[in-house]
Amino acid sequence: MVRQGDILFIDLNPTKGNEMAKKRPCVVVSNDYYNKSFNTVLVMPISSSKKYVEEKFARSNAFQTVTETQKSKVQGTILCQHIRSVDLLHRSNLEVVDKVTTEMKERLSEITKHFF
Repeated sequence: MVRQGDILFIDLNPTKGNEMAKKRPCVVVSNDYYNKSFNTVLVMPISSSKKYVEEKFARSNAFQTVTETQKSKVQGTILCQHIRSVDLLHRSNLEVVDKVTTEMKERLSEITKHFF
């Protein structure tokens, strides 16, 4: 079972409009009870694009910069506004490649609460 804060590569295709596409790292933001109870998890994609470190993005809570992870394998910007539900059995190989820090996990939980 994946856990809140785990980072996995997820194939986000197919998409429409402005939805994030491609296979990319995503952080699981749904809590462990949710992950255990349902066939889907809530994730936020991580982008390595340098444009998200510009000041106009850095001022917004919707963009969280990942510079420190458990295994130091994934860096980039978490695109919180692109939160979505995915079925990992069909979109991922279920391999956890990294994990965000406890501090980042708590920050993402707070941001998610403000979205809903």
